[in-house]
Amino acid sequence: MKHIFLSIALSGIVLPVCAQTTKAGTGAEGEDTSSGIEFIKTADHKDVKDILKQDRPDEVSAIPVPHFAIRTADNKFVMTIGGQINPIIGTDFGNDLYEVDGAGIGFVTGMIPVPPVNGKRSDFYINPLNANIDFQVVGFGGTKNQVTGYLKFGTNGESTAIKLKKAYVAWMGITAGLKSTLFEDGEAASPPTIDPQGPSGMISTSSYEISYISPSFHGFRFAIGMDIPTYYSSNGVYRGHDFKTWREEEIEGKPVADPEAYNQNIPDIPMWVEYTASDYNRIRFSGIIRNFSYRDMLEGKRRNSVGWGLMLSGNLNPVEPLILYMQAAYGKGIGNYLQDIAGQPLSFIPEDSQPGHMTPSPMMGVSLGATYNIGKKWQVNAVVSESRIWSVGPYAIAAAVSPDNINNYRYGFYAAGNVFYNISSYLQVGMEYLYGRRGTWNAGTAHDNRLQMQFMFTL
Repeated sequence: MKHIFLSIALSGIVLPVCAQTTKAGTGAEGEDTSSGIEFIKTADHKDVKDILKQDRPDEVSAIPVPHFAIRTADNKFVMTIGGQINPIIGTDFGNDLYEVDGAGIGFVTGMIPVPPVNGKRSDFYINPLNANIDFQVVGFGGTKNQVTGYLKFGTNGESTAIKLKKAYVAWMGITAGLKSTLFEDGEAASPPTIDPQGPSGMISTSSYEISYISPSFHGFRFAIGMDIPTYYSSNGVYRGHDFKTWREEEIEGKPVADPEAYNQNIPDIPMWVEYTASDYNRIRFSGIIRNFSYRDMLEGKRRNSVGWGLMLSGNLNPVEPLILYMQAAYGKGIGNYLQDIAGQPLSFIPEDSQPGHMTPSPMMGVSLGATYNIGKKWQVNAVVSESRIWSVGPYAIAAAVSPDNINNYRYGFYAAGNVFYNISSYLQVGMEYLYGRRGTWNAGTAHDNRLQMQFMFTL
C-alpha cells in the first residue's frame, strides 16, 4: 500500500511541475522545447500511443492505453497512469456461487457448490471491488532501445486488499518480472466479459517469468521463456487399484511419495510460434514443458515426473464487424495454467502401476468465442468453454471439502453472452448473462446462472 500512495503522491508533484515546464518551454519565438516535458492527450499523438501500447499486457482484461501521458518532445521519456473502476451489480439464481470463498464476482465454475444448498440458491450483490490502476514509464520511446517499466495493482473482487498483479521490465523483446505466462494467448483466449474470471477452459495465469519474443519476420514470430514453477499435486497417498501391498507392507491409503520433499530447481519452459496475416487474422501453436521433483518413499529415491502441454489458438476476422476467438489446449500436469483446474490438488498423483512414482494427470481446456461490433458504440460478445480432467477420481473424491465438494472436480462448462455500450471513451455500461456447470466424480453435478451489469470508468 505504501508504494501505491508514494506513486500517487509523486504523480501529484510531477504533473504540476510538468505543466509549468511545458509553459515555460513554449515561447512566441518558437524556441526548441525538445528537452521540456509536456502533458498530452494520447488520442492526439499516435506515436505516443503506439509507444505505450508496445509493451503493455496483451490480454482481454488489460487496461487500455490511458487517455493522458507526460513526455519529452523527443519521446525519450514517457510516463502514464491508467486505471479502471468497475462496480458490478448482479444476481445468482440456481446456486450461490457469489458467496463461495475464492469466487465472489469471479464466475469460477470449479467452485459451484455441489449439491446446491436449499435456501441458498440465489443471491443479489453490489460489488465495487473490481478496480485496477497501472503505472508505465518508457525510456527511449520509438527507438530500438525502448525500455519499459510496468506496474499494475488491483483488488480481487472479494476484499479491499490491494494486490500486485503485474510488475515487469521489457527491453528489445526481453521481458522479466511478474507477467502473463507465454503459454497464455491473451488475444485468442476470450472476447471481453464483465466476469473478471473468464472461461473455464482458458489458459491463463501470471508467472514470475523471463521471456523473449522475436520481431516479426514476414508475419512469423516466435517466443520462449522460463517460469518459476507452481504445482498443485496430490498429497502422495496411494489410492490406486493395482496394488494393496508392496513388499509385504500395506500401501493402500498410505503415503508412498512426498511431493514436498525437494525444492523445484528446473523452470517451466513455455514457447510458441505464430503467424499473423493482419489484425485478428492469426494462428499460434504453443507448448510447455515442466519437471516435477518428488521423493519415492518406498525406494527412498528422488524422482522426476515430466509434464507437458500443447495449445492451438488464434483469431479470424472474416468481415469487419466480426472477430472469432479459438483456443484448444491439452496436456499432462498443467493444472496451474488451466483456469478452472488451477488450485485443484490433482495435477500430479501417485501412479497406479508403479507405487512410489507420481504421474502427471491428463487434462484439457477449450474456448470458442465471437465479438460483433455494431458501429463504434455497441459491441456484442459470446463465448463457450469447457475444462476437463481424467484419471483422478479416487484422488478428487479424497480431496473433496464439505459441504460443497470443492476439489472434487471432473469438468467445468462455462457460457457467457453480453452487450456493451460506450457512452464515451471514459464510461462503458454492459449487461451479461452467465451459465456454469461443475461435474464431480461421485456427487453429481450442479449449475449456476448469473445476470449482471457493469458501470466501468476507464482513465
